[in-house]
Amino acid sequence: MNSRHDPPDVSVPLHGASHKVLIRRLELVGGDRIVDMHPGLNIVIGDITTGKTTFVRLLRSLMATVPNGLPEETERIDALRAVVEIGNREWVINRPLTTTRSAPVDLSELADEPGYDPLFFRLPASGTQASYGNFLLREAAIPVVSVPQARAKPTEGLTPVSISDWMGYCVVTGDEIDTQVFGHAHPFRNQKRRWVFELAYGLYDPEVAKLIAKLKGVTNRINGLERESEVIEKFLADTPFGSREALAQQISQVESEIEGMSNAPQIRDELPNDVGELREQLLAVRASNRDLADEIKRTEGQLHDLRDLNGQLKSQFARLTRAVISDEWLVDFDFVVCPRCGSDVDATRHDDPSKCYLCLQDPHPTPSRDAYLIEQDRILAQVQETESVISLRAKTLDVLNSNLHENRRKEDELSAELNNRTNSFVSDRAASLEDAAARRAYLRSQYARLQEYSDLLERFGDTGAAKQLLEEEKADIESEIERRELEASPAEENIEALEVRMLEYLTRLRIPSIGQGTSVSIDRKTYMPKISGRGFDALSSQGLKTLVNIAHALAHHTVAIDRGLPLPGLLILDGISANSGEGDFDQERVRDVYRLLVSESEKYQDALQLVAVDNSIPSEFSESLLEKVVLHLTQEDKLVRF
Repeated sequence: MNSRHDPPDVSVPLHGASHKVLIRRLELVGGDRIVDMHPGLNIVIGDITTGKTTFVRLLRSLMATVPNGLPEETERIDALRAVVEIGNREWVINRPLTTTRSAPVDLSELADEPGYDPLFFRLPASGTQASYGNFLLREAAIPVVSVPQARAKPTEGLTPVSISDWMGYCVVTGDEIDTQVFGHAHPFRNQKRRWVFELAYGLYDPEVAKLIAKLKGVTNRINGLERESEVIEKFLADTPFGSREALAQQISQVESEIEGMSNAPQIRDELPNDVGELREQLLAVRASNRDLADEIKRTEGQLHDLRDLNGQLKSQFARLTRAVISDEWLVDFDFVVCPRCGSDVDATRHDDPSKCYLCLQDPHPTPSRDAYLIEQDRILAQVQETESVISLRAKTLDVLNSNLHENRRKEDELSAELNNRTNSFVSDRAASLEDAAARRAYLRSQYARLQEYSDLLERFGDTGAAKQLLEEEKADIESEIERRELEASPAEENIEALEVRMLEYLTRLRIPSIGQGTSVSIDRKTYMPKISGRGFDALSSQGLKTLVNIAHALAHHTVAIDRGLPLPGLLILDGISANSGEGDFDQERVRDVYRLLVSESEKYQDALQLVAVDNSIPSEFSESLLEKVVLHLTQEDKLVRF
């Protein structure tokens, strides 16, 4: 198969280091809905229960894990088919709408360059190796790493940071926009949120993560060798072998004794001489019996053939006798009527008397009666000769059978005598044979056991050398980790830029002042935003939390673009005006949000795709933002069409 169609290597990006993720088209296969989207700001509006939140969940499902509990109407959707620009390339993605981890996702590259063979893959939806999720991370130049499950134990269990974890910074759902910061209220999601922050802002070096994973493997191998060494030491401690030299000496002694027993005289050399003579006589009688049996078989075959020949001769003699008699009876017989049709036949019907008057042909000469009689005499003589030979062969067969019977009697006697003498000898030697066999078996088992001890000692020596090499490798890895951690990191500058940008956005949103004035900081332990010293959970109203969440999420993405941080260039905000009141102040804050989104989308253009989901657009922007509306849902035209 063409290598361009093999599963890709997820260790390095294919096309540069662009973090762009731009959804250009989304089709709900089976749901009769196609949504064309564009760079910058995209607006989705509609009444409640029309499918806005479902659309947000489907957008997230396209890039990450399909969640459980989607609405019943999504059962009509077989797959999500989309055109997505990732990094510097466009792809057609067909993602089945199923929670199965191994569901196949098809990806085809859109490319019209002359002579360029576009890529296409089929990858499982998720997994630790070549998977759709890892492919998206690689194409968007986002680190594909695993991080410790417990921060206090960096070399123990590792967990991968998946595309779903990175998408946690890209989707702010309507039920979390006024209550949570990227799902911080969920312990598992909060742990991954913190890891993504550290990876994105440079607090946790991906190369250090790989080194830690490698360090874990080396440490596990060292621990395994240490446990193995302990087992071998305990095992050898209970044996009488203190050193390799002593063990080798015992092995040599056992080998010498086994070899001496193998070279001992065999039993057959010690048997009495008359036993050998009896065996030779028995073998000679058995050979004679085989010869007699063969001769009897040949004689019986000859008798069978002679009797068949005698029968044939007698049959031929009988036929000749019948021919002589027939000739006498039919010599004067003439036909007076035709034997076929019964008409009269005249003997003078032809002029030539030498021809047969019946068939008008020349008669064939027939043997004379004298010739038949001569042949009879010859056959009779042959019959007599054959019967004489049969008699001789029968007498020979009787003699052969008698000889065979006598030889078989001798064979039985010799065999019985030989068995009697052999059994007597073996009985006399039984005790010594048993002792020798037992000794030989013991020596062989002892030799095998000593060889196992020798192998263990050899392995023990190899274990020590292997452990030394692993210890050196571990020291090198630890030195590299320490060196990288001591290098100057831009992490603090990145976080300070985030704080400045978020304060700028909150100022533009004109949030109410808290205390002496508005300030923004990022907690260096939890990475949660603080507004004038107050944590997110301590803010006074849901409306204020919504504005903080919008400013916080947008600041992450614009700072990431400005400073080249690895964060997907996609932000989805659901429920922008869900908690706004009817008063002029609240409505003005909603208009400030839209002004901020419009301004930043124009500034960053196709580097950041914004998706704003709301019930409606403020009337002030109804005309200017009409072209930004990519999906308008109503009670008559819901997301999934039936």
